[in-house]
Amino acid sequence: MSEQEQTIDLRVLLRVFIEHIIFIIAAGIVAAAVGFALAKFVIPKSYTSEAMMYVENSSSKQETDTLNINDINVAQKLVNTCQILFKSPDVLQKLSTDLGEEYTAGQLDKMIKIESVNNTEVLKITVDASSAESAYNVCSGIVKSSIIEFQRVIKGGSIETVSAPTLPETHTFPSATKFALIGGALGLVLVYGIFLIKELLDTKVKPDDDLAQMYEIPVFAEILDFEMAEKGGYYKYSKYGNYSSYDTDVRKEEKLYTDDEDDDEDEEDDEDEEEEAKEVKSKNGKKEK
Repeated sequence: MSEQEQTIDLRVLLRVFIEHIIFIIAAGIVAAAVGFALAKFVIPKSYTSEAMMYVENSSSKQETDTLNINDINVAQKLVNTCQILFKSPDVLQKLSTDLGEEYTAGQLDKMIKIESVNNTEVLKITVDASSAESAYNVCSGIVKSSIIEFQRVIKGGSIETVSAPTLPETHTFPSATKFALIGGALGLVLVYGIFLIKELLDTKVKPDDDLAQMYEIPVFAEILDFEMAEKGGYYKYSKYGNYSSYDTDVRKEEKLYTDDEDDDEDEEDDEDEEEEAKEVKSKNGKKEK
């Protein structure tokens, strides 16, 4: 793409934005308000409770202060095992029973997320629920179930709670601020895109130098509107794409000139009538004498 074409494209983009700036900004404001309202009143709230647990390979503490790299590697592998073990169907079904059947095992499986923290021996348990109390209760229940299941299945090693489950103070999703910003941006882009596409699909030549800019050739003449020419006038392109008639303009000027002449003739006729009236009056006066 040549430098001239890039300049033309930028000018078109800027012109479309300036010509429709009121509609574009209004659409952005409306979209931002809609996004804020959806996040505030429509979309269900989600609360998150988190807990962290540490997995060890050996249950007995060594007296030496040296760190065995083999124990660390084994503990990291145990973490991967625990991710599967703690979300087994039996564990989730027992947790559902302990919670009074508030959630099914399938729902708990979607709510609970267990992952390793940076590939270390630390497990992070995250629970998303529709209320802060539910998130806290489920997170506390899975922590207790995990400790029991670890001791039952894995004979060696140990697991300890590093960070106890937290009670959420506010919802984590959706964020009204983020929804408003995203909605406003989408509204601006969408409406601006509609006006831009409409402009690009418009094949009419608007400014009189459009042809010269598009094809890089000079314009020496314009085609007359023959229908108008038969009536005694013709059209040409104006600066902003509107048609104007030379014939109409000339007729308007002639009409104004004719009206001025008529006014002058009327004034002269009034003056002549006044003079004739004075002469008749003077003659009548002489006859009476």
